Amino acid sequence: MSRTAAFVLAALTASLAACVAPTPYRAADSEGVRFGYTSSKLTGQLYRVRFQGNGRTPMRWVDAFILYRAAEVAKEAQAPAFKIVEGDVDTSVLAGTDVYGHLAVDLEGAVAVSPASSQPHRQGDVVVGSAELAGGMQRTAGAMPVFRMPPPAPPAYQPPVYIYTPGYVPAPLPDRSILIELRPNLESADDKTFVTADVLDKLGPRIKRAAPKGQAPKATSLSSS
Repeated sequence: MSRTAAFVLAALTASLAACVAPTPYRAADSEGVRFGYTSSKLTGQLYRVRFQGNGRTPMRWVDAFILYRAAEVAKEAQAPAFKIVEGDVDTSVLAGTDVYGHLAVDLEGAVAVSPASSQPHRQGDVVVGSAELAGGMQRTAGAMPVFRMPPPAPPAYQPPVYIYTPGYVPAPLPDRSILIELRPNLESADDKTFVTADVLDKLGPRIKRAAPKGQAPKATSLSSS
């Protein structure tokens, strides 16, 4: 595959993926999109943090995003730690090398399903190209032109049939909401208590934020100092 063809293919594949992509790390309602994170202060040191994704967002992404957003809230409030006092999060997202919010483009897979080239190809004595495929006639090595039969008439219109399925409930969207309490220290810490800097350091380099229009996604850059 030429470099130009690969570039065009990557651009087309990325454009198609953007239409059906999972929700990346972003604030809800930004740029007119309602999916993403929200956070609000309730009373004292209590904050409600939530992340809702579209139907294609993996729940593991949601867990990573909401835990990271909780750490951001704690960082902004200068709290060295926070505790989840309501709700559950899969804390295994803190370990490993997973990248959350990033979609890899499989160029080889895209090549396998890409449409055939529009350039004509010679098959024996008959030239087959886009013009011939659209209809008309083909020339062979002889002088006699070969005419194609006209296409069959389209079938008569049939009204659509709607099937009612009682009791059908669509699958819920991936959504997570937690209540966190900001802590001034690590006294009485348990498995629900997290060090703010630790969460930022572990998840920050692996979370890709939603990119502004015309730019590629970037890793989060919030400092933990």
